[in-house]
Order: sequence, then C-alpha cells, then structure tokens
Amino acid sequence: MTISKIYGYLNVIRSIPVRDLMEPPIMISKDVALSKIISTLNETNSYDVFIELSGKIGVLTIRDIIGIKDITTTRPSLVGKIIPELNRDSVIGEAARIMSHYRMRTLPVVHNGKIEGQVSAKRIVELISKHLAESKLRIVASNIMTSDPIVIDCHKTVSAARSIMKRRRIDHLPVVDNGRLVGIITSSDIMKVMLPSERISKKSVGIDNAQDRFSIEVSGLANADVITANVDESLQVVCDRMINAGSTYCIIRVWDEIQGIITYRDIVALLGEKMEEDIPMFIVGLPDEPFDAELAKSKFTNITRFLRKIHPDIEEARCHIKLRSVQGARKRYEIDVHILSTHGNISYTNIGWDLAKLFDEMTDALKKKVSHKHKKTL
Repeated sequence: MTISKIYGYLNVIRSIPVRDLMEPPIMISKDVALSKIISTLNETNSYDVFIELSGKIGVLTIRDIIGIKDITTTRPSLVGKIIPELNRDSVIGEAARIMSHYRMRTLPVVHNGKIEGQVSAKRIVELISKHLAESKLRIVASNIMTSDPIVIDCHKTVSAARSIMKRRRIDHLPVVDNGRLVGIITSSDIMKVMLPSERISKKSVGIDNAQDRFSIEVSGLANADVITANVDESLQVVCDRMINAGSTYCIIRVWDEIQGIITYRDIVALLGEKMEEDIPMFIVGLPDEPFDAELAKSKFTNITRFLRKIHPDIEEARCHIKLRSVQGARKRYEIDVHILSTHGNISYTNIGWDLAKLFDEMTDALKKKVSHKHKKTL
C-alpha cells in the first residue's frame, strides 16, 4: 500500500482535538537537581518533563540528559528548551507535525498561560492502532519502517552506545553479535547508568561507580527481550505489541536479521502533511516558522514537478525534515528525501544550518541522479 492511500485512511485522525487525548502533565521546578529529574523520569516511565522557563513552557528529554557530562552541577534550566504549545482546540495533525519537527514525544497543552495537560505520541499511536482495527486497514510494517537502522556490537562499551545516540540523535540501538540480533539498548538505559550509586539498584548493573558503568560492554546492560515483528506483519500488530509491552520501538526482522525499526516517531509521521499535486507528495516535519515552512514546500514541489517531466513514471515523493540541533537562533536541519518510481527508488539525505541551501543542494543532486537513471533506461 502506498503512503498516499495510508494518508487518506488516517485523515480522520488529524482533525481530532488534542483535548480528547489530554493527560496530566509532568512538571518539575527549574531548580530541581538533575538526579531527581532522572529519578522522576525513571519512576513514571516517561521520556520528557516540562519546566517553566522565563514565562514559557520548556521541555527536558532523556536525549538531552544523556548528553550532559555532570548531572550534579548542571541546572535543568540550562538544558531545557522552549517548544511550541498546544491549546485544547489544537488538532492531532498539528501535534503530529510539531512532534515530528522537534523530535518530541510529548507536548504541553496550555490555557490562559498555564499548562493544563499534555498530549503524547503514545496516545496518538494508541488512537492510530484503534482506527486500524476498526477500519480493518492492513498496512505492512515494511512500508513505514526505517530501513537498515544503526546497530552496535555487543562487545562495544556503554560509553560507545551513548556517543552514537548523542551524535545521531537516536534513542534505540539494536545490539548484534556477528550480525545476529541479541538485544537492545535505549537512551533510558543510558540515563539510568548516570544516576548516583545510592539511587540505582546495584543488581541492575553490578558496578557502584557511574563512570565505571560506562566502560562495561553493552551486552551487560542491553535488554535481551527485544520487541520484534516480521516484515510482512501489519502495523496494527506492531502497534499492539509496542503498547502491550510499554515499548517505544519494534525491530522488524527476517529470522535474526534486522531489516528495520519502527518507533513512535515513524508511526506519528504517518499524520504528516500531504501537498495537493498531481503526484502524491508528502512532507513531514515542516518548520514552525511560516516562511521556512512555505520555502520547504515550494522547493520540494518544484523539484518534484521538474523530475516528473524527466521521469514520467515517478509515483510518489516523500520528504522528512528533522531538527537536529539548536544553537541560539540557529537551527541545524536534516532533510531525507525519497522519490519512488516504477524503475526504482532514489534517496537523498543532507544536513546543514541553512534550510534553503539544503533544498538547493538537494535539487542539484536529484537532477543528476534522475537524469543518470533516465539515460540508463534509454
């Protein structure tokens, strides 16, 4: 099934108000010690907490925390970042767009300047799973998985796993032994290692000193009970498996060979924005700034139209825009583009600070790739 058809079937979910999925928020003081925040995240099985920062709502995530060198001296207010707010009348489609762009799992719902609740990726996944069951729509897991995920060898250290997660901005690392899936390590596992010895169960790691815990092999920390599904199983099966296990991921495999991974983000991204064109085009993670959003849509539309003239058999075009990091007013983006045609697919990925330049470079690269493919078929 194409993304275009999937989009149409899920369209009813986009207009649901977030108040229907609202939960009590997890708020912490900006002056609370990070070790206390880690304990709170661990006890509530949460990924992020909200902080009041200069009259705005900020968020602190596990991915932020594992990048901190010293949790005893770093203040949460220096790590937390301001994110867009929802109100009770905001719709799920808007929440999905913001989650995808900012790589968030939870967003605050604000009324009269006060946070009154939160909406989470987990609740959106539950809603999608329910809709799939009621509509009897079958979406194959391989249609939406992230193929060839980054993995780590079981003999590498926990410190190496942490470095990969920080550098690649990911939260799940399948653990392999000679290419065979043997476990998984998550950013939550890394965060727990950072706790002082008096706050962590010694049985869980077996080493008292936090620094020494980072030197052990990932096989000593990884969870061997991996949530998995076969490539031909349905997305509903994947969602149900994740929900029932309280998991944020599912490894897609054939036997012990990893084919891909599906996370909350992959599922929520199905609610991304479709652009009305002759060619089904989808763009996920549009920037929050209207000018940048329109620039991205315009440039992606123009290059797709151009490529269609060269290659009439193009059937679908997808673009994922990810916010990799923020430094003051500067934002570092990653764009990931896939052009699907009857003669094969073309992919393009690039990272940089200037969104307009990234799309211009993408345009040049895709023109060369498609032209080359076209010549080969002549």
